[in-house]
Amino acid sequence: MVKESIKRDYTREEICDILRSDLIAGKYRYDQPLREISLAKRFGVSRGPIRDAFLKLTQEGSLVYETNRGVRVHSAIADEERKIMMNMRLELEKYCVSKYIEEANHKDHGELEILLEQFKNACLRESLPEVAERDLALHRHWVTRVSKNLELIWLGLAVRISMKYSRFENFEESIGEHERIVEAILVKNKDGALKALALNVI
Repeated sequence: MVKESIKRDYTREEICDILRSDLIAGKYRYDQPLREISLAKRFGVSRGPIRDAFLKLTQEGSLVYETNRGVRVHSAIADEERKIMMNMRLELEKYCVSKYIEEANHKDHGELEILLEQFKNACLRESLPEVAERDLALHRHWVTRVSKNLELIWLGLAVRISMKYSRFENFEESIGEHERIVEAILVKNKDGALKALALNVI
């Protein structure tokens, strides 16, 4: 569970990120209603930032808004649909990783290594919400660096596919997979990076 015992001022973006990682980690069940009042109390904010987070997560596809029913967690994905979405995500990321390898500079590589270390530390702590958040941040790095236009499409796919995905619990295997992706990227081994990516995004 994400530690939030220390009182602090959360930004709209931080609230959205925390709720997104909670959704990926399975903290909420499918079709569960989410309430502005209880979440505003949780984060110590007014209802405005919660509405903003709801809007963004609805646009991404992990939440659904219905008149007279409010906001709820999206329903489960059928197995056939999951396979299609996984292929879409993989093809999108393969494109971004290929472009990233060509365009990334030393600063990008430094940020990538930091994100990998943060992911590994989360795995070692066996904190599922944090692992989910750091996994998303790592993959999002090369997508965002290559194309802001593709980022929102990728984010919707990644979050919906990952919700309640138990594979996150195999922490040691996941560390190895991500290390192989990053190591190949850093030495500009495009074939190796794409192969490692395909073994991770399954």
